[in-house]
Amino acid sequence: MTTIVELRRSASERLRITLREYHGRTFIDMRVWFATGSGEYQASSKGITLRPEQVAEVCQGLMLAARAIDPVR
Repeated sequence: MTTIVELRRSASERLRITLREYHGRTFIDMRVWFATGSGEYQASSKGITLRPEQVAEVCQGLMLAARAIDPVR
């Protein structure tokens, strides 16, 4: 697994975008990670896994959602 970016959501949660392999195919995983009692981060079930060909459409949807909230963007 390769971490591409990690965004802080709160003091105990991070959103990580990673590349991971499954059955010889590479996927893009966006998942919430949470701090355990020992301070290490563990992946939660909250997240999505995308095929690389889905990324452009998801990015377009996110931009449309951002513009709907703030039309100046």
